[in-house]
Amino acid sequence: MGVTNDDAVLIEKGKKAGEPYVITVNCPDKTGLGCDICHTILEFGLYITRGDVSTDGIWCYVVLWVIPHSSSRVVRWMNLKDRLQSICPPSIPSFYLNQPSQRSSSSPVYLLKFCSVDRKGLLHDVTEVLDELELTIQRVKVTTTPDGYVLDLFFIKDNLELLHTKARQDETCERLYTVLGESCISCELQLAGPHCENLQGTSSLSSVAAEELFRFTLSEKEPRSQALSQDITELKRASVKTDNSLSPAHTLLQINCVDHKGFLYDIMRTLKDCNIKIAYGRFSPVNKGRRELDLFIQHKDGEKIVDPEKQDALCSRLKLELLHPLRVLIANRGPDTELLVANPVEVSGRGRPRVFYDVTFALKNLGICIFLAEIGRHSAAEREWEIYRFLLDENCNFQLSSKVVRNQIVDKKKQEERAALLYGMRRGEVQASTVPSSAYLTALTLEIEKKLQRALASASQRPNLLQELFADIALEVDDRAKQIIFGEEDAISVADDGYSGPICFYSVLADYFVCMPQNGKSILDLIVQLWSQSFASNIFALLFHKWMFEFQLDNPEVSLRYSSALVRGATNVFWIDIQSNATRFLRLFQYLLDEVALDSERLKKIPQQAQRDLFLLLSRFIFFYNSADKLESFLKQFPDFPNAFLIGSAADIFVIELADQKSKLYISGVRIFNKFQPYQFQHGIKSRCLPPFTSVPSTTSRLLHVHSSAPTATVLPLALIYF
Repeated sequence: MGVTNDDAVLIEKGKKAGEPYVITVNCPDKTGLGCDICHTILEFGLYITRGDVSTDGIWCYVVLWVIPHSSSRVVRWMNLKDRLQSICPPSIPSFYLNQPSQRSSSSPVYLLKFCSVDRKGLLHDVTEVLDELELTIQRVKVTTTPDGYVLDLFFIKDNLELLHTKARQDETCERLYTVLGESCISCELQLAGPHCENLQGTSSLSSVAAEELFRFTLSEKEPRSQALSQDITELKRASVKTDNSLSPAHTLLQINCVDHKGFLYDIMRTLKDCNIKIAYGRFSPVNKGRRELDLFIQHKDGEKIVDPEKQDALCSRLKLELLHPLRVLIANRGPDTELLVANPVEVSGRGRPRVFYDVTFALKNLGICIFLAEIGRHSAAEREWEIYRFLLDENCNFQLSSKVVRNQIVDKKKQEERAALLYGMRRGEVQASTVPSSAYLTALTLEIEKKLQRALASASQRPNLLQELFADIALEVDDRAKQIIFGEEDAISVADDGYSGPICFYSVLADYFVCMPQNGKSILDLIVQLWSQSFASNIFALLFHKWMFEFQLDNPEVSLRYSSALVRGATNVFWIDIQSNATRFLRLFQYLLDEVALDSERLKKIPQQAQRDLFLLLSRFIFFYNSADKLESFLKQFPDFPNAFLIGSAADIFVIELADQKSKLYISGVRIFNKFQPYQFQHGIKSRCLPPFTSVPSTTSRLLHVHSSAPTATVLPLALIYF
């Protein structure tokens, strides 16, 4: 015990509207103080834009620039100051003044029990009220009855330590009644009994689910249902290095990786658990979606980290925590769909703040109902994890069995964890496959349907109307439309599907028709009636390319017709990209290559002849869309051709298509390739060179590149003949 300096924490508002608040902490030092500060800031829903920390081992000085994660959130800055001051070590120790501490070591646990009529978003609305009242959820048990009622049990702690007063209890119940309205049947708040002392009960996980959640290595080729979006390649670029040459007393720790919500907290938590002290650190602002952090560190005993094994262990641990701030898994639990979210618990026993809030917020935005929810603990990989379990309601409008929809649920959850990207610092190419707001896209769907009906009714205007519709859905989504479609929280970070290229309306609508297939049925029926018209197949390919591979078509004739239209429409739009020197339809190409051609399960959903046509199509454009790095995998997936015994292997067919494409480029007068460099194919044969293509702007240059390590004699044997 001791006396805390009232000036230990200073919070200053930005000089201009929109500028970050500046939090200054000036107090005695202790190991893990940075973690405690970041935990509290994250708990208040704030995002750290940059920061500096300095200490001499006795006294520390921390400056952090913060902004709210949501502009609609009201931050109680005075309460934040009090919380930060409570975690600062006393400036006058107890052997000088024997005064009681400002905050008791353990707050009592209360049980909040309420019954209400069920509705979408109910659980998050309650969670939001508790968050605003600074009531921390320790454990929860949510049950939905068959007759449409919910019984929720929340075990909570009061950060203000006032819940023992009648006024605080009445305020809590009144706020809940206000939010829930007449649907709230009863609300009770009482001190939890002795049976609730062990709040963090064990959570039973199947061995399969536990292996998926807690495995430490990642294999991109391995099929899995875990929360790994295609953005995983970018995440794996996390760089964590140590250097002992710059300081005689400290080890320099340098970190560079993709930003996410709680980025600084995850680093500080890991260092605290590893008994690492920070002497000096600088946390730079986001640059193209990435964070840089330089820390001069010591072990708790004051020594540098010189042991190479300890350095490697620390770097590996930090990389793992940055790659997986939490684990997400969607799996089948009997007839139900189960969402599991796990985050590591600090050595002190404290869990990550606001995870339950973020998950329920994501599910509410997606329009997915929660049938059951609970929080527990699980021990795995020599550490403790906090497990959040949700049973999702299959009666909602989403096809929860769909792989795309499941990925969107996962991406939405991960996006909440990366909400820092909302503040203008994400990559230049917006990111992620979140499910957009239904209201706006429903209106767009109606407009598309009206235009197709007009085209069907008027033969004279039909070509122009279809051309206009094609141009409309091929338009890039502007900033204003992004804000309307994806909501205020997603206005900047709107493309987390791992694809590059501009986000156009067709890409957003294609996702929408997978999630809400009934809304696209009338459009599909109209397009079928216009099959023979120009641009009809183009529109079909753009709007329904994902729908085709997420739902099984039982009629073989219909499947073949749709597949042929897809290939024909994709061919047309890819040529439009070539002729306009653009990559507007890059996302369509990437989906057909990555999610269909390289995914045998999806590929099987179309007839074999359509599979062959699709591979021939992708062969012609794979270099234009700069996907040569996937060539080896692409050739291995090539379907069987009936005339292969005459032509040769998959590589032979690929080269024939490439040569045919080259001749078409010459004939059509399209100049695409810039100074096509000669690449030599050597395998015991005299070297030959490819002739140069005609010149065009270097931005569209696509070069055929064969890695020297590839078995060129078997992979591209006809390259010497056709070029």
